[in-house]
Order: sequence, then C-alpha cells, then structure tokens
Amino acid sequence: MIEPGDIVYLKFKGGLKNGVPNTSRLGLVIKELKEKGAISQFHVQFDQENPKWYWQHDLHRIGGERNKND
Repeated sequence: MIEPGDIVYLKFKGGLKNGVPNTSRLGLVIKELKEKGAISQFHVQFDQENPKWYWQHDLHRIGGERNKND
C-alpha cells in the first residue's frame, strides 16, 4: 500500500509496456486523498516538476520492508 513519504515509479500506459513501472523517473508521495467508495489518489512530485495527482493504480511503490514499530 502506498503512503505519504514513499518513493514511487509512474507506470506506463498503453502499448507493449502497459502497466510496467517507468524506472527512469522517481517520485515522492506528498499526500493522499481518500474518499469513501473511491480509488485513492496521491499528490506526487517527480523530478523538479510541480506536484500532480495520480490514481493509486498508476503508481508503483519501490520495494522494501517497512518498520512496523514506527
């Protein structure tokens, strides 16, 4: 599950690479918008661009274990 503070990749849309993470661009999740009955949206900043909103299914969280004690 993606949370604010995570580093993510943006997934390709369409074509042969549909759904594959674009590993050439890293983004930082700034905040999350959750509404009842809706897909989560995340405010993400890639490179030095202005942050934009993305659907949860358009992002891929970079792997790694979370520390559950924090």
